[in-house]
Amino acid sequence: MNQIQKTLLSLAALVAVAVGVGLYAWRGVHRADEKKAAQRDLDERLFAPDRVERSVDGGARAEFVRLVVSTRGERTVLERAPGGAWRITEPLSARVDALVVDGVVSQLQTARFKATLEGEATDAELEKYGLANPVFSVEAEAIVDGRKATARLEGGVENPFDGSIFMRRDGSRTVQVAEGGVRWSLAKTTFDLRDKALFGFDEAAVSRVTLKSDANDWRLERRDDKLWHFTQPDDALADTVSVTGMLSALRGERATAFAADTSPQALAALGFDKPLARLVVEGAFGATTFSLARPPGDAGETLYGLREEGAERLVAQVSATARTAMDKNVAELRDRSVVPFARQHVTKLSLKGREGSVVVERAPGTQSLEAWSVVTPRRGPAKAYRVASALWLLSAVKAGETISEHPDASSLERFGLDDAQARVITLSGEAGVLAELRIGRAVDNKAGASYAMGTRKVIVEVDASRFNELPWSAADLIDVDDAGAPK
Repeated sequence: MNQIQKTLLSLAALVAVAVGVGLYAWRGVHRADEKKAAQRDLDERLFAPDRVERSVDGGARAEFVRLVVSTRGERTVLERAPGGAWRITEPLSARVDALVVDGVVSQLQTARFKATLEGEATDAELEKYGLANPVFSVEAEAIVDGRKATARLEGGVENPFDGSIFMRRDGSRTVQVAEGGVRWSLAKTTFDLRDKALFGFDEAAVSRVTLKSDANDWRLERRDDKLWHFTQPDDALADTVSVTGMLSALRGERATAFAADTSPQALAALGFDKPLARLVVEGAFGATTFSLARPPGDAGETLYGLREEGAERLVAQVSATARTAMDKNVAELRDRSVVPFARQHVTKLSLKGREGSVVVERAPGTQSLEAWSVVTPRRGPAKAYRVASALWLLSAVKAGETISEHPDASSLERFGLDDAQARVITLSGEAGVLAELRIGRAVDNKAGASYAMGTRKVIVEVDASRFNELPWSAADLIDVDDAGAPK
């Protein structure tokens, strides 16, 4: 071995020693620092279920399966199967308010202590910090990597200097400090944690709604056309937007207090033997009955709601707005279209105005706009866009103020709706007349308003400002070429 080879060998040995020293230092110092940082991270968390060896990157996420929340002398137990829905199991069985429970779980998963007081607290200090008899506590049980992890958090009094709160974990004498918002998320009573949507139901799954009250008695059903229809007191189209709004408003009502006793005697004492209103909601989920009542002799606005679903009964005090949301009359929910019809079913459109009459028909078996033709007073291809515009305009006519619900011949003449004065629009289909609209004289002192009578034979006021856009003559409808001849 020559001198150069000896030198290279010595350098390689030195490099190997340097690498070994570096690895030793990294494993002995850097990894130790990393482990300390991971331990500090765990110590700062409200709920730290993971092993420190795995917590450098945050560790595994806990799946909470049981919570015991105690505050203001109330103890509430919430449980669920992994991946399932939460439910209150003590002191009663009840649905939970998902947003509130999610807030508790989120706080446990993400919140941290902001500081740790030095040393171990004495009994006197625990009393001072409100931890000898905690203001609130949360016992949490979670599944982490298939194993069970538990923790108990106790909250004490508020620090008057910055609004933070004193806390401790698992009965330790080490006192820690957390942001004041932690208390608002964790210190929940049974009422806070309960689902307060007394009138909750799956609106999309509802197919029938029935209401019975002192003032109203009606039934609705959602048919294959996806629209709501009255089946009682008569068969008529309802305004789907109004019905949806009613159901949404009812679902939005919240209980303000719950009644524990749901016995027949207790219900009678609250007035449910003679309810103010009763609504039955039916669908794929079965039938749910909601009732409103006021205790006999109550002179105030104390109102109670009852939910009956199978054998389950739930009674709660509700606000007066619940009655407004539930007890709707037919007029509020009826479709206010003056001439309700399905455009796809129209095969004939007839307009009789001051210029005479014009009739346009669609060739059978097609929905194409090009299939429309003028047949009266002369024949020719119809302007497709004029027919489409006319049908859209007619479908959009809404009733304003009701003038007469049972008009006689003199009323028709007075409002210009008799045969001699009215402009008449008739929509027909394969089965016959679908709808008719009569437009009468203008309403005094109301610009653009006219009297009208539609399919329901009720005289109403309508906005007639756009009726002049309708094709009242053959010239408005026949499609001609540049020379003026029908195409």
